[in-house]
Amino acid sequence: MGLTREQYNRIMRIYDERRMRVDEIRRRRQEEIDRLIPEIRECSQGISETAVAETEALLSGDRQLAAELRKRREELSERKAELLSIHGYPVDYLEPVYECSLCRDTGYVGRDKCRCLRKLESEVIYMSSGLPSILKKENFENFDLDIFDDEKKLSELAPNLMITQRAYMEDIVLPKVQSFMNSFFGKREGNLLMTGPAGTGKTFLSNCIANEAIDRCCSLVYESAAEMFERFSRESFGKEQDEALSGRIKEIYDCELLIIDDLGTEVASAFSNSRLFMLLSHRLKTGRSTIISSNLSLNQMSRVYGERIVSRLMESFVLIPFYGSDLRLRGGMRT
Repeated sequence: MGLTREQYNRIMRIYDERRMRVDEIRRRRQEEIDRLIPEIRECSQGISETAVAETEALLSGDRQLAAELRKRREELSERKAELLSIHGYPVDYLEPVYECSLCRDTGYVGRDKCRCLRKLESEVIYMSSGLPSILKKENFENFDLDIFDDEKKLSELAPNLMITQRAYMEDIVLPKVQSFMNSFFGKREGNLLMTGPAGTGKTFLSNCIANEAIDRCCSLVYESAAEMFERFSRESFGKEQDEALSGRIKEIYDCELLIIDDLGTEVASAFSNSRLFMLLSHRLKTGRSTIISSNLSLNQMSRVYGERIVSRLMESFVLIPFYGSDLRLRGGMRT
């Protein structure tokens, strides 16, 4: 399970708040009914006293008395429901109003996670990931191969490999993406490097993988390269300690899946190259998975980042080059 301690504590606070609301609603309703229908209070008191006496009778072995007390308790419960109905209230008006009746706002059904807890986990991870909310719509259900050009052959590939952009995506890109997902979701391993011109589907596929990871409650951080290096710079050269910034950088280093979008759009420097090498080395050493997308070719990366970084990428990342026309000009997906 990919939750950090802070995320887990945040979820538990949500459940605490839910139970507090339940108690408050129940208290207000009980006060209202006690004021308007005093006989119900007498029924409730009688039910409690009878239940205690019934338990004592069972413990002492007096089954006949226990049966009589149980019958009396049931009669009081029926009278209580009748009084509520007569006065225009639902018969369950005094029962707790849980947001999730399955787990009674505890998050667990027995020892198993309730579906509401799993949903909260996904939501908290999504909010912490850095993915803009609009990108939540970019998932494999919305992935449409029809937006890719299926007429013009890709001139960037070898002349004897006559293939369209759509066929290339279907036959080469998507199988590699699926292979990565099988590896990551199965063993939490694998890395992807997606390169190619803007508008060919790199960011969209990154977001599809991100949404799938969040649905499976994997800890995930999504950062544009420019934003990530700006964080590193503030951490290194800032005059004051920033706990939120330090926490975010720790997540960048240690999350199960890091997505770096648009590598190469940041202002390149010896500092940024050094931090990128440190980050990649740490994540590879600790077995964390990383997805990088860039509009740069490998040759351009070598010039910008040097052979040392590109060598790491070539050794440990599955390379998926993207080709073809800009889908945004065709009314298609993001980059």
